Amino acid sequence: MANDYSLIINLETIKNALRIDGTQDDALLQGYISAAKDYVANAITDSDEESEQLQSETKYKLAVILLVQFWYSNRTTDMKQTPYQVLSLIQQLRGKLWQ
Repeated sequence: MANDYSLIINLETIKNALRIDGTQDDALLQGYISAAKDYVANAITDSDEESEQLQSETKYKLAVILLVQFWYSNRTTDMKQTPYQVLSLIQQLRGKLWQ
């Protein structure tokens, strides 16, 4: 799997993507980041080793960031579906993993 260290999943990246300046939602965003990482990794593999390898994939990082953005932007809405873009990235990563 290719490494790309230019995109980092952290609170600063998420806040920049959402254009948030304050710190009042930092704990909420950290929770979303942690849950999104698990969500995306678990949707692709149940192997801890493969899960760790995924973390260097740009598509994994993008899927996590998009999912956090979606959850945060829709936190007052009853969400029943994962965004199409996240599902597409997950499917692409599954295909790459099983090559």
